[in-house]
Amino acid sequence: MAQMRKSLMGKPLNNLIGFRFGSLTVLQLGEKQRQHNGAWWLCQCDCGTQKNIPATDMVQGKISSCGCEHAVRIAKSNITHGMTKSRTYKLWMAMRNRCNRINQDYSCRGITYDERWDDFANFLSDMGEVPDGMSLDRIDCNGSYHKANCRWATREQQANNTRANVFLEYGGKRQTVAQWAKELGMKQDKLRSRLRYGWTTQRALEEGNTPEPADE
Repeated sequence: MAQMRKSLMGKPLNNLIGFRFGSLTVLQLGEKQRQHNGAWWLCQCDCGTQKNIPATDMVQGKISSCGCEHAVRIAKSNITHGMTKSRTYKLWMAMRNRCNRINQDYSCRGITYDERWDDFANFLSDMGEVPDGMSLDRIDCNGSYHKANCRWATREQQANNTRANVFLEYGGKRQTVAQWAKELGMKQDKLRSRLRYGWTTQRALEEGNTPEPADE
């Protein structure tokens, strides 16, 4: 293995199919999951899981399984922390599962998580336990899961932080349509209707509860 790594280091290999790196067997050229130098390869772990992994990480020995080896160690450590039935632990597991599924929304968008967070103890140290009524939320909904981009958020905060939201900037403030409607005591449908009819942001937000514009 050491000799093979030496021959591969710094040189992109045209074909890694069939190579083994730890518990991983390379199946075929994969798709890039995030900005990363070099090629990504679709691999199958000895546990049966398939995952796209950067060639450099395998060659340099940084990744040698789909994450199941970490899971085994974590399972053993859980005997100590005793939180496997806690909501914090379940949210952590859900986060990892979303990112590790092949050809699902998160993996196709390149959303991953900090490798340190393969260990629940590290996740718990960074985030603490989830407060009542909150869930794990990414501040940048297009970014990955790591300490600087994650928070415990309410359902309302999460609903205002999705890709589907329309943001309006006015008076030096940037908020979703839902947030503006709530602040102004206006129905969301009314505000959305005004915008669909081509009203400017200023007019849509400033004008009182006048009749809706006619469909010309």
